[in-house]
Amino acid sequence: MSRIPPTPRHELNAEQQKVHDHFAAFTSRAYGANGEKFTYQDERGAFIGGFPLYVQHPRIALAHNQLAVAVNRIAIPERVRNTVTLAVAGHFQAASEMSSQGKRYAKNGILTDSEAQALMAGNKPESLTGSCSASVALDVTTHLLSISGRLPDELWDSCIEAVGEDAFFGLLHSLAFYAWLCVGVNALDVPVPA
Repeated sequence: MSRIPPTPRHELNAEQQKVHDHFAAFTSRAYGANGEKFTYQDERGAFIGGFPLYVQHPRIALAHNQLAVAVNRIAIPERVRNTVTLAVAGHFQAASEMSSQGKRYAKNGILTDSEAQALMAGNKPESLTGSCSASVALDVTTHLLSISGRLPDELWDSCIEAVGEDAFFGLLHSLAFYAWLCVGVNALDVPVPA
């Protein structure tokens, strides 16, 4: 059980209910019906996974959601974004995020199940070899998560060449945003949805 248990809307205070309603609308638009791509609410309508982190602190929730929307609007190939996201989830071993995002990306056909599993295990899938944009993005992500200090010039140059400067910054924002979420779900000990 998560350290912040999922709470049904009627048990939340007024400010938390506004956040709940905002995320109810947002999740159905972004992910379809609950359980369609992944499960984000329990049978009582309470949010599960990383969402209780938002509902618990409304002042942070809406600002963080605006940041998520802004980051997702940066032009970056979905295969690159999803590769980065799963590599971050795997790095932090954020079980609930690995489960929900891995399933969602495989259902969307952006990554295969074997690619998702390899990324979450900290490995580079065989399909991501050479200088393809997802391969270079994974190299940058792995370096930034694992090695202290500056990003080497060769990785910067390779990534800018592979995806362009705007997408490179999208990659960085996605990495940082997702690291925040993974740290949060690990702190809450969020279980994998049933």
